[in-house]
Amino acid sequence: MPELNLIDLLGSYGTPTLFEVASEVRTMPSNIAPLYRPINLFGPAYPVLAVPGDNLAVHLALAEAPAGSVLVVATGGATQYGFWGEITTAAAQARAIRGLVTDGAVRDTRAIQAHAFPVFCSAVAIPGTVKLSSGMLNQPIVIGGTVIRPGDLIVGDEDGVVIIPPAIGLEVLEKAQARAKTESEMLRRLSQGELTLDLLDLRKRLAGGKPG
Repeated sequence: MPELNLIDLLGSYGTPTLFEVASEVRTMPSNIAPLYRPINLFGPAYPVLAVPGDNLAVHLALAEAPAGSVLVVATGGATQYGFWGEITTAAAQARAIRGLVTDGAVRDTRAIQAHAFPVFCSAVAIPGTVKLSSGMLNQPIVIGGTVIRPGDLIVGDEDGVVIIPPAIGLEVLEKAQARAKTESEMLRRLSQGELTLDLLDLRKRLAGGKPG
């Protein structure tokens, strides 16, 4: 598992900043959204492949996932079932699991928010699930065309979720720090009346007749 200090530092930056600084940084599909706001989630991925309408794999993951990890659960986009609720939230927090990212649906949303447990999901659904299939734990999964591997660095906020390969974690952090410094200076200059046309060097595009 990567150094938690690196993950904590990455988690202090917005997901758009982290995404922009390296082409290897991937995003979750935009339909996987925060369950509530404000929200912040960061930690190494523990991928889970669950059978649609069945959450036994999730209960197994709650027993196996290491403390500090983020459960990333692929359900095949089965949004008609609320496979996660207050009981699983309490179980996850007792094991020091940091949060949940899924293409499926959850329920007991008021209780999840009261627990301050970060969840990113595709939907909310009342019907529950059966518990029959063990699924697959801690192996690469695919959600909406995005591959999530064990130990990938997950960062989520109000804008969505990004996935950072551990091998470039330090590089992404350094580039995010530099980008934040640049943007801070840009904000200072904007507050003094300068224009984005000049700060972003866009006037030459206008002069050349090229679309912005």
